[in-house]
Amino acid sequence: MVSSLYTAASGMIAELRKLDVVSNNLANVDTVGFKREGITFSDYFYHIGLVRGSARKYEAYPERPVTYWFDAQNAVVFPDEHYFNFSPGALKQTDNPLDVALTDRGFFVVQTPRGIMFTRKGNFHVGADGILRNVDGYEVLGRVAPNLPPEPVVLQPGVPVRITEDGWVVQNGNKLYQLEIRDFNGDYNRYLEAYGYGYFRAKDPKNTGFFVQQPALAVGYLETSNADVVREMVNLIKCVRHYEACQKAVQVTFEDATGRTVNDVGRVG
Repeated sequence: MVSSLYTAASGMIAELRKLDVVSNNLANVDTVGFKREGITFSDYFYHIGLVRGSARKYEAYPERPVTYWFDAQNAVVFPDEHYFNFSPGALKQTDNPLDVALTDRGFFVVQTPRGIMFTRKGNFHVGADGILRNVDGYEVLGRVAPNLPPEPVVLQPGVPVRITEDGWVVQNGNKLYQLEIRDFNGDYNRYLEAYGYGYFRAKDPKNTGFFVQQPALAVGYLETSNADVVREMVNLIKCVRHYEACQKAVQVTFEDATGRTVNDVGRVG
């Protein structure tokens, strides 16, 4: 009886966590370069303990038989891990020569007050100080030559600037900097964690990926969010319905327990 209350209540908590994720995706459907977030859940048996990442595995404990996973009554659902879908978003044409979108893997690199960040936001502008900045005012990094370290892209204010499809910042007909674009091998979720507002930072400061010497950019375009309104609205409705179902289960179980207490416990034998 009590275990079913815990199971239903944990379902409500899980749907609230999922609702936070879906709401964040919906709030960023118009954010340039945003990557939609997801969340997985796993079973938690009190007498075993949580194994992180078990939601993606059939058996968190290989030494136990498969049937073991179906005979525990005290099972609750537990948030397992957050992840991001790094699939590219659609391209939106702006015709701005300083708007660029990556058409392949990789990230632009910017300098922020909290350190180096990775982003797919490519809406740049030249500040009054001549530094190439992104839409949030962060310094865009580039290299004078591929074998030199990255540094802020510093230009001559008031002079037209353009960015080429292979990532070079050109002013007065001269290639001054190649944009610092970095990539990682395999799944980005292994290397990056969310910083917020379309920015990511390296989980391991010693592993910041590798420099992409031959990037592919779409000039005059921006990469839109890969969060889809229709899909997120469907997920939102699912969250609400699942929450209501778990809430009803809690209510029914509690009323049944209360009824048994009144009718049986208080009865004189």
